[in-house]
Amino acid sequence: MAKRKEKPPEEGSPAWMATFSDLMNLLLCFFVLLFASSTMDAGKLQKIAASFENMSFSVLPQGAISLIKGMEVTGGVTQLPDVMSVLSQIGYANKETGNNIDENAVGEGKEDSKSQVDDNGNNGAEGMSNKELAEKMEEQGLIQSEEMYEEIQNMLESYAIEDRQKVDYNSQYVELDLNGAILFESGEAGVSRESEIYLQKIASILTKYRDCVIEFEGHTDNVPMSNGKYENNRYLSYARATKVYEYIAGQEKFNPANIKIAGYGEERPLVSNDTPEGRARNRRVVVKIYNQLNSSLEQGDSLQ
Repeated sequence: MAKRKEKPPEEGSPAWMATFSDLMNLLLCFFVLLFASSTMDAGKLQKIAASFENMSFSVLPQGAISLIKGMEVTGGVTQLPDVMSVLSQIGYANKETGNNIDENAVGEGKEDSKSQVDDNGNNGAEGMSNKELAEKMEEQGLIQSEEMYEEIQNMLESYAIEDRQKVDYNSQYVELDLNGAILFESGEAGVSRESEIYLQKIASILTKYRDCVIEFEGHTDNVPMSNGKYENNRYLSYARATKVYEYIAGQEKFNPANIKIAGYGEERPLVSNDTPEGRARNRRVVVKIYNQLNSSLEQGDSLQ
């Protein structure tokens, strides 16, 4: 009886090998993804997770993210204008007024934090409302202003002038309240000779923040002008703020683009003008040193 002839083996790999190879490739990709996730920042991880939501391979469920002025960020939430330049610094953005200092200024002239993931997995501005962005902005601004406040207090103490001005801060800036009685003669705008050494020390402090926006505000009491040099108290207050800046700028180099000057006259008294002591307190020049966060916003606004 003849021996049965065996069939020759089929060419190529068995069918099960294709399935096995696909499985190995998928496992390899999975572990590479885990390894990459362990070294990337929170923002990239959030985008990867979002890309698998509802089996969609877009970065966000609503489509591509857009950070252009006036367009959607995600889910119908729009970003405020001119804040994206700040997101590169802190991961959040918006502009908020401070805690205990008046913010309604009308005048002339003009630490980085890593992006965080909230409890809902949102990174930075993504998925956050304008109110939440404002709260984050104020939080970061207060941190920066508090650091500046402590630095300035230490420098004032080192110059032995800590009792010659009041210092306060909020989420936007640190404020130095310079006593007008120290700086000027009655009815005059030029700085007195007795105040020059004092202003030189103030200039040395301000030079540390020359890259920040610095605002000089002039204020007076409610006594009408009588010497004819200035039309009214508002003109006098603006002239005084200008003279203080010019003297300080003569001691240290500042960028004029970062300087703002305003004069409010008698419109914003600290206390009542009914007593000589109250009028003396209201005659002052206020120097506001904006923190890095709000300086970026101020400088961005000036470019438009």
